[in-house]
Amino acid sequence: MNEKIFRVALVGCGVIAKNHLAALAGLPTVEIVALCDLVRERAERARDAFAPQARVYEDYATMLDAEHPDAVHIATPHFLHAPMAIEALGRDIFVFLEKPQVMTEEQIPALLDAEARSKAKVCVCFQNRTNPAVAEAKRIVREDGGVISAYGAVVWERSEAYYRADEWRGKIATEGGGALINQAIHTVDLLCYFLGKPEKVEATVANHHLKGVIGVEDTAEVYITFCSGAVACLFATTALPRMDLTSLRLCTAHRRIELRGDRLFVDDKEVLNAPQAQLGKACYGNGHERLIPAFYNAIAKGAPMPISAESARDALRVVLAADRSRGEIVQL
Repeated sequence: MNEKIFRVALVGCGVIAKNHLAALAGLPTVEIVALCDLVRERAERARDAFAPQARVYEDYATMLDAEHPDAVHIATPHFLHAPMAIEALGRDIFVFLEKPQVMTEEQIPALLDAEARSKAKVCVCFQNRTNPAVAEAKRIVREDGGVISAYGAVVWERSEAYYRADEWRGKIATEGGGALINQAIHTVDLLCYFLGKPEKVEATVANHHLKGVIGVEDTAEVYITFCSGAVACLFATTALPRMDLTSLRLCTAHRRIELRGDRLFVDDKEVLNAPQAQLGKACYGNGHERLIPAFYNAIAKGAPMPISAESARDALRVVLAADRSRGEIVQL
């Protein structure tokens, strides 16, 4: 019996798109039929590198109507995620959606309602959940009976040139926030993945190094209380030159676990180091290569999405609550 070949389209041929396209190009059950970008030359470069037979479009709705793919990958600026995902779901097209899945609290139920009405589903790209180090840490946490407390750190550099390169960055209306919703949201998602349902958020945010350039935070300190009684602190900044630190520390009743990218430490002893060749920025990791095949496997089997829109909403709600907290407790 022949396997189904999924006809796939991608919209948004910027930096992250190559991680999607490289993973798709390696799947025998996938045919990349169309690429879309407002800058046609960008889509043509992606086509030439990964999918020579794909057709190029500049209008998203036109692409969906002309091709009606089985699935679409959305790798556009944040403000387009919700409307594009909802438009695809309205055509019963499966959606592989880059983070953040939406940009505001109001858009969360709108996306979930669109999914409930559709024959298709959404998978949100929190690819770090698929890291081998994360899987092993999850096993240890279960064995120890859960996490008591956790600390996450995201300490990066994002310069003025970074924001000038893409007009949508650094603006509430188009990015939805700064260091939290763009860079640290992956770490927030892992905190929720390990500690469970968040209950309360208290945070402070600031713009330290790009005043007058961006209208969003470059630094945040967040205290999260979870329904389980566990607590977590997160420090995130994009204001420090030459920095690229991402770390997550988990304390159970018996052990201290630390995740640093592909490396796992237990009680300060390294127990796993699984680096692989990477496409694009090192911070993206290799999770697209694991999550994207899992997405198509779930579609083929009629199984739940590996990271559903419902599952991904907790991280977004924490980020949005932190942004409006201003030092006050926000109940989720």
